[in-house]
Amino acid sequence: MPSDRDEFLAQLAYAYYQKGEGLRQIAKSIGRSVSMASRLLQDARDRNLVEIRINYPMSRLKEIEAEIENKYGIEKVHVFTEPSGVDRSEMLYRFGSLAAASIEQTLRSAEIIGVSWGRQVSRITNCITTGKSKGAGTVVQASGALGALGSDHDGARITQSLAERLSYSARLMPSPLIVDTADVAEALSNSPSIVSVMRLLRSADVMFASVGAPFTETSGLARSGYLTERDLDELRSKQAVADIIGYHLDQDGEILDIEVNRRVIGISPASLHAIPNVILAVTGVDRAMAIRAALRGRYCNTLLTDRATAEALLSAD
Repeated sequence: MPSDRDEFLAQLAYAYYQKGEGLRQIAKSIGRSVSMASRLLQDARDRNLVEIRINYPMSRLKEIEAEIENKYGIEKVHVFTEPSGVDRSEMLYRFGSLAAASIEQTLRSAEIIGVSWGRQVSRITNCITTGKSKGAGTVVQASGALGALGSDHDGARITQSLAERLSYSARLMPSPLIVDTADVAEALSNSPSIVSVMRLLRSADVMFASVGAPFTETSGLARSGYLTERDLDELRSKQAVADIIGYHLDQDGEILDIEVNRRVIGISPASLHAIPNVILAVTGVDRAMAIRAALRGRYCNTLLTDRATAEALLSAD
């Protein structure tokens, strides 16, 4: 049920976006500062009370796409061009908008969609248009919650948001992403509530996820606080280069036999092989080695990325 705050934020958004009132006018009407009015409008967007989508012309780099497809044996690669003269925030928004437009029909034609977590997945999900799909479906959270990163990056919030945009139902994973011990993970994974979610995930038509790179500033797992110093030391000693749905991989895409992987609650990378279409959305030159590991492990059918990341991927040995 909508809260009083949601109603308040919606009224502010209406005044700004529909009536054309400026920030100073809105700030004066509510007795707040201009900076506070700006933050409230951002809150309205974060709560999905405002939808803004700019339909950029679809511009892809076909030659680079073909090179990656041939080099790594992947079915589909979408490499979007990067505009010049814009800041990183606008560039990332553009990527999210183009990526959303390229996969929206695929999502709407699927009955069961698994969805992971993270900034890339969240950005694209927020650019999916709201509207009734052709049939009824279910969006399923692919792994446990990563609430420490903030709700906009968390799998539960993303799952609910995508379900609302597609007019599907949402099925959440009732667990943290990484638990304290392998014994706890085994017990939870055998509980009826999680078994039923895992069963749905294994029958998904589409899985939508991203790939992380350990030890980088953009690593969601590192920023979440889930990984202890002992975990990080083990990842370094085993030369982990990627994580996908919470599981860490080596440079060849093999799932590492490490303690932290045994504490993850979520569909395993091995199970992705049986899903007809696994879509990975990844940008960032610092993630090129992580993408390469995911492609070597054949964990996806479709890759969405940008020019700089694609060129780094092609130059990787």
